[in-house]
Amino acid sequence: MDTLTTLENSLVYLVVLAGGYTLKRLRVLKKEDAGFLSALIMNVTLPAAVLKGAANASFNSSFVIIFLSAMLLNVLLLSAGFFFSKGRPGPERGLMILNVNTFNNGNFAIPFLSALVSSDAFAAMGMYDGGSALFTFGPNIALAQKAMEQGGKKVTLGDIFRKLFTTPSIWAYILMVVFSIVHWQPPALVMDVISMAGSANAFLAMLCVGILFEVQLPKSGYGLILTTLVTRYVICGLFAAGLWFFLPAPPETVRTLVVMTMAPVASCATMITIEAGCDGTMAAVINSISIVVSIIIMVLLLLLLPMPVRG
Repeated sequence: MDTLTTLENSLVYLVVLAGGYTLKRLRVLKKEDAGFLSALIMNVTLPAAVLKGAANASFNSSFVIIFLSAMLLNVLLLSAGFFFSKGRPGPERGLMILNVNTFNNGNFAIPFLSALVSSDAFAAMGMYDGGSALFTFGPNIALAQKAMEQGGKKVTLGDIFRKLFTTPSIWAYILMVVFSIVHWQPPALVMDVISMAGSANAFLAMLCVGILFEVQLPKSGYGLILTTLVTRYVICGLFAAGLWFFLPAPPETVRTLVVMTMAPVASCATMITIEAGCDGTMAAVINSISIVVSIIIMVLLLLLLPMPVRG
């Protein structure tokens, strides 16, 4: 895809995002509306987009490596959050651990990249997201609880799998893999419905991100915010470089995952932070800043990053 087309597609998404923010400022939409949109996206349009985008994908062995690579990145981020937050009060440690990790793939990266990639690269994005999703509601919370020395109910392996397998997008990824292995597609009528729902995903996702976007600077805590964001983007940048040079996958897939690695913090991270008893305002600031930083980095990568050379 040429530079002009890439830029035009990126600008379309950014206009919709800005539109969501503007509608919120004009009070046409409220921040609470994002909750409904997010539920609609995660339970309906994202699973449909996954099935639609991967309809012609072919499963290959690199998908397993991609899945494990996403898990490795999450382990590195969690370890860094645990290490660099040492010496801080418990709530600050918990906040950093819960926000240095997690990726807004379903509501941001996948919709943002979906119009720019082939079905095989789209399927690879699904596997990459699946590897990250394992950590969002499980190890992240468990490690934050340990760092904060909290008592109460601990996160168990059963809790993790219960959350995962009640998430529609996870089932969509599983079906995506199964369909590609057995080379089967749903009937035409079913695919038409899936296609209609999936086509709405990118618009709704960018609108939702725009509604949620807000920077309300706290009175203190700038050092923690900066440390969290710098730690996250340095590690993600180094890991993206590793993917670029060493990931054994087709060039387009490698390039797509490099860009996806720079996705912003997951929108649900703020709510998880609040539930853990940490500063929700600071988490919201981290989230909003990460959206701006990620947009800049991802657009620049799309415009400037060539295809990697693979033998």
